[in-house]
Amino acid sequence: MIQIAFAVLLAASVSRSARAQGDKATAEGLFSEGRRLMAAGNYAAACEKFSLSRKLDDGLGTTLNLAECYEKLGRTASAWAEFRDAAATARRTGARGRENFARDRVAALEKRLSRLTLTAGKTETDERISRDGAVVDRGVLGAAIPVDPGSHVLEAVAPGKKKWSVIIDVRPGSQVTVAIPALEADSAGPTARSDLPAERDDTASASERGSTQRIVALGAGGLGMAGLVVGSIFGLQAKSNWADAKPLCTNYPRGCGEEGVGLGEDAERAALRSNISFAVGVVGLAGGAVLWLSAPSAASSPSGRSAPLSVGFDGRQVLIRGTLE
Repeated sequence: MIQIAFAVLLAASVSRSARAQGDKATAEGLFSEGRRLMAAGNYAAACEKFSLSRKLDDGLGTTLNLAECYEKLGRTASAWAEFRDAAATARRTGARGRENFARDRVAALEKRLSRLTLTAGKTETDERISRDGAVVDRGVLGAAIPVDPGSHVLEAVAPGKKKWSVIIDVRPGSQVTVAIPALEADSAGPTARSDLPAERDDTASASERGSTQRIVALGAGGLGMAGLVVGSIFGLQAKSNWADAKPLCTNYPRGCGEEGVGLGEDAERAALRSNISFAVGVVGLAGGAVLWLSAPSAASSPSGRSAPLSVGFDGRQVLIRGTLE
């Protein structure tokens, strides 16, 4: 038992090690591709590669390259944050040269940062404020937060209130303040929504249902007529086969030759098919009649409708339940 447990643990350890090695190899490949793209001036694609590489293997070199890539792309706030992270990591690992380099970049970028200050007066308890789709914590309100230059979408939403949103353009090195107003009540109740389909006229709806039901009734009636015709044909065939078999048998199925037995079996099969066809015919005709008579008309009143009719067959008789309107 101990040997089995040890083998399981060893297999799990080997599996984790192999997965880690695979992630590291993928991270190295992404890092190399990011370096190639950045050298070619394709900073947007390079930053994406560095970001994916760091998710698989959070190395100091990858963070420094990602920070530099963000800076070349003009995303000064993102570059500033990554250089700060790199400086802290370098300090923990004793990489003094990289720490000094990262701190110099932090100091240089800090002078060029764009900052956004969000203010709000009275806010709803369950109001949600977001910037570019990311929720803004209430503690951030009133603080000048570094943001990348460019367009940003601000939104505020709360149940029962109209959504507030605005697109702002933050220029490099600018200080922007945006006041989030108190949200207005949403007067559109559940019954006043314009995107809901209008209620259908009951009279027109009843007329459409009646027309469809009558078409189905005609189809059921046609099927019933066909069933009766086919049943009659098989009935005549069974009668004929019995008539031919009787002279060849003294007491069917005993005392019959091969031909007599064959004619008797043909008669039995034809009789069975006749019974089934007649049953289908009766049900079809009865069902068609019920559907036709119970079809609602334009003058039908919803309150005057009675229980729906149903038609069935239990092998011996046609069963009709319900009442006509």
